[in-house]
Amino acid sequence: MQSRFTVRADSVAMRQVGDFVTAFVREQGIAADEAARILILLEELLTNLMKYGYPDRAEPGQAEVALAFSGSRLEIEFIDDGCAFDPFAGPTPNLDEPVEARPVGGLGLHLLRSLTDEVSYERRNDRNVVRLARSLTTTQGQRH
Repeated sequence: MQSRFTVRADSVAMRQVGDFVTAFVREQGIAADEAARILILLEELLTNLMKYGYPDRAEPGQAEVALAFSGSRLEIEFIDDGCAFDPFAGPTPNLDEPVEARPVGGLGLHLLRSLTDEVSYERRNDRNVVRLARSLTTTQGQRH
């Protein structure tokens, strides 16, 4: 089953996305700890969009979130109208370096990779399309 939600990329967006995810998780029987991971992924994408996606626009744009769950596989699609940005193109941060020696940024995108099994990006019709997939635990505690 797939559910879609469109949100304005502004200060109340994450609360609205949280409500959407909570309803989806409850409906699909997904475990609460998995809901938290889904929210972390979406918060990272939404925060990056709000901070960096509209450098030449005063008005916030929109993002569309699609969640699909089948068997034990969750697929997340995040589509936005911000400037072109491939979150997976950059290098993975070297976590062995001292914090002071690391460049600023990149940890949130590293988190996206570490919490998912598959990631992809494409620029389609002047929109960023990010797809994430992971195997989930159901409320019965089964990891598939």
